[in-house]
Amino acid sequence: EEIRFERVGAFAYSVEEGTRAAEMPGRVPDDVVDERLEEVMELQRGISFERNQEWLGRRVQVLVDGTLEDDPDFAAVGRTVGQAADVDGVSHLRTKDSLRAGDFTWGRVIEAHDYDLVVDIGGAS
Repeated sequence: EEIRFERVGAFAYSVEEGTRAAEMPGRVPDDVVDERLEEVMELQRGISFERNQEWLGRRVQVLVDGTLEDDPDFAAVGRTVGQAADVDGVSHLRTKDSLRAGDFTWGRVIEAHDYDLVVDIGGAS
C-alpha cells in the first residue's frame, strides 16, 4: 500500500515434493493463504485503477496484438508502453480504421479500468 506498485503478480505458495520447504512445520492453512492473497490482489486492483486513471486523455502509441472480428465494441486489442504481453493489462482499441497484428498506431485513452485501458484510435490528434 505504501509503495503503490504499478503492477503486482501474486500467487499462493505451492508445496513442491522433495524440497526442504515441503518438510517444514507450521504451514499456513489454505483458507488463510487464500484470504491473504485476495487481500493483496484487492488492494492492488484499486491501486492499478487509480494509476490507469492517470492515463485518461493521454495520446499513446499502441502495438496491435490482434483484431477482434466479432466484437461490437472493439476493433482490436493491443499494448501501450508498459503493458507486457501475457502478464499486464491490455488496451482495447476503438476505431473504424483497418488494423493488423503488428501495426503501431496512435490513439487517445478514453477509459480506464482496473487493469485495462480503452483507446480511441480516431482521437489521436
